[in-house]
Amino acid sequence: MAEYQVIARKWRPAKFSDVVGQQHVVRTLLNAIESKRTAHAYLFVGPRGVGKTTLARIFAKAMNCLDDRNGEPCCECESCRAIFEERSLDVIEVDAASRNSTNDMRELSEDVLTRPSSGRYKIYIIDEVHMLSKAAWNVLLKTVEEPPEHVKFIFATTEVHQVLPTIISRCQRFDLLPIPTKLISERLKLIAETEHVNLDDNAINAIARAAEGGMRDAQSLLDQMIAYFSMDGQQITEQQVLTLFGLTNSGDLELLLESMIRNKPADVVSVIGALAKRGKNLETLFDDLLSMLRAVHLCSIMPDPSDLLDESQETIARWKQIALTTDRETLQILLETVSPVGRVLHDALNKQVYLETILLKAMREAHAVRVSDILNRLNQLRGAGELKFLDTLPAAVRENAPVQPSEPVDIKSRMSAPEESGHTAISEPVKAVEPPKPEIKPEPISETPVEIKPEPISETPVEIKPEPVVGTVEVERTFDEPDPEEVLATQIKVQQKPAVQVTEPAEETVMIMDDDGNDPAAEDIRINHNLDNSVIMEKLAEENNSKLLAPESKKPRRSIINDSVNVKREISDDPEVAEILELFGGDVVDVHR
Repeated sequence: MAEYQVIARKWRPAKFSDVVGQQHVVRTLLNAIESKRTAHAYLFVGPRGVGKTTLARIFAKAMNCLDDRNGEPCCECESCRAIFEERSLDVIEVDAASRNSTNDMRELSEDVLTRPSSGRYKIYIIDEVHMLSKAAWNVLLKTVEEPPEHVKFIFATTEVHQVLPTIISRCQRFDLLPIPTKLISERLKLIAETEHVNLDDNAINAIARAAEGGMRDAQSLLDQMIAYFSMDGQQITEQQVLTLFGLTNSGDLELLLESMIRNKPADVVSVIGALAKRGKNLETLFDDLLSMLRAVHLCSIMPDPSDLLDESQETIARWKQIALTTDRETLQILLETVSPVGRVLHDALNKQVYLETILLKAMREAHAVRVSDILNRLNQLRGAGELKFLDTLPAAVRENAPVQPSEPVDIKSRMSAPEESGHTAISEPVKAVEPPKPEIKPEPISETPVEIKPEPISETPVEIKPEPVVGTVEVERTFDEPDPEEVLATQIKVQQKPAVQVTEPAEETVMIMDDDGNDPAAEDIRINHNLDNSVIMEKLAEENNSKLLAPESKKPRRSIINDSVNVKREISDDPEVAEILELFGGDVVDVHR
């Protein structure tokens, strides 16, 4: 009794014509062999089970075939049979996952120097080359770049990003694509008929969908279904396939999608709960639902999406019927909300709760009231004559519509000219302007000497209220502008009085004392007797103006006595302050900073 051989090995393609779904690679390799323009190194890249190693073996068989037929191997000569039976000395397959050390690559680089035994080329097929270390690649780098004329390299990998760029640049790269579901279904149907397996068409489609683009995976699943259910010639149904692999049939998916489109949350939760009780894989359910939602959306925006959808015409027709029950915007919002959460669902602890939550959220956002819906409804009411009452509303209410944007208008050109005595519409900020200084012309002094009689001094003491002394920092006083005649009379009187000594201490406090020690209250005090009347008036005006028109940035003075009651006691104990207070017969009123 011969040993059983699995379907994946028994049905492995032996010629280029048997390869399914990789025609862009097959055509390039056939033309290279037919035109004798084969390169020294090739790199096949693609996911699992799409035919990388199979294409490498067929290519090696065609290059060493003794009787090739337009690039196709004959599969009858000694070289083709030896390669098929894996006993050829000229075609060496190396598993890089197990032979990835520098010593292994050093042996390989030495072995390439030997000539082929019977074939035209010595071909090395290195599978899973991304497992080679950087040091192993460096050993093989020079050999791959400039191998002997009789040597060919064929590399295969599923992780091309781990291959050194220096190796990729020395190879002809071919990217193998996932095989369409329709082609997988056709090949499985051929295998089932040849192997005399009673298999339902829906079951074949379910197996092809579960393979996710890999022909080897589909053949392995078919082999498993035959071993599990095909007993006594019984037919394998779709429900059996779905039960074994935890898949969801298309009817349940369509029911779930229709419940989402019709905004029925209770039905959505019920369907998910029923599928979870049957043991369905909720991650696979999410992927299938997302694929169907995308297909229905494409059916709503394209007249014929069959080029983008890998499904039969009957399935596409059903999806078009579903698309007619809703609008494109609702499908678009559902797709935008559901598509980004696949990875989060994979990491979720309770996948059922998370799936229910995300689908209900997508339904709420998709079926929310939009502005376009309100406008459409208003247009319907207006067309039916139900909005006639708007004509009876006041004009201010009826015409309260958004103003259409108009071209910019030059406002300045349309404004009226400002009146001479009035204010303009746009006034400049008011600035503090100093009042003009009064121009005082001193009276001419005659050259004739004037006899001045001093006025008799009254013995009655005159009570003089001194100005409040502000500590030892600053003395704040308010001056009234005197009459020019009084100032001039004061100058003349002071000339007849004894000299007054003006002492300026280090502080800004001014002390005025008489040399004879008399009471200054009984004498006329003159400040800066060297200045004339006009200079005195200018100083007085400047001091008053500076107090009235102080800039806003000037820091206001703050009372120190109000902050601390001990300041007044300390000021009163100061000898200089006490002398001034005794001189003027007053008391410390306040101290400012």
